[in-house]
Amino acid sequence: MSSPYLPTRWLITTPDLADDPDVFPLLPGQMFVSQKAPTWTTTVRTSASGRQVRATSASSPIWSFKVAYEFLRDRITTPELAKLLGFFNTRQGQLGSFFYYDPGDNTVLDQPVATGDGQLATFQLTRTVGAGSPYAFVEPVYALNGAPAVSVGGVATTAFSIGPYGAIVFATPPAEGAAITWSGSFMFWCHFTADQIAPAQQVLSLWSLDGLTFESLKP
Repeated sequence: MSSPYLPTRWLITTPDLADDPDVFPLLPGQMFVSQKAPTWTTTVRTSASGRQVRATSASSPIWSFKVAYEFLRDRITTPELAKLLGFFNTRQGQLGSFFYYDPGDNTVLDQPVATGDGQLATFQLTRTVGAGSPYAFVEPVYALNGAPAVSVGGVATTAFSIGPYGAIVFATPPAEGAAITWSGSFMFWCHFTADQIAPAQQVLSLWSLDGLTFESLKP
């Protein structure tokens, strides 16, 4: 049985994501500048001679985020503090997960997915970091904001369904050699990195928050 504190949807269909219970709320007091960092886990073993061997079991990074709030109003007409506290508490701190819509990193256009072989019908959607540069890096997309536009061999198709963790399942396996691409919007699947949130009261009904941290998840 799935936990009631974990999102079970991997396709969000609310057009503007407003008040979606599984999506991190975008509040007006959020500061323009946030922090975002990819983190890898590398194991380093050093021999007596000083020679090092490095290895990793990860094929993609964990993304860490930090957002701060210049103001959070605590009024009946603008219950921003209550909304943020409520969202944090429904996750039970680090226990539950949610989706984060990064305002500056959420869209792909004609993103290559794979090449059909005539047998496989399920494919993981991906996105490219640094597309068009010699440093392009491809990683999985686990949550979608709206239905994706998918093409097989350059022809648009709707003969597919959305599976868990951003997978697409075709009704018929794409033909051998057919390029599979997609366009659309995505989100990051995340969880909070602490069990406490501590807003500071500035004046009556007005609060602020130095930083709220969370990081992306993998299946």
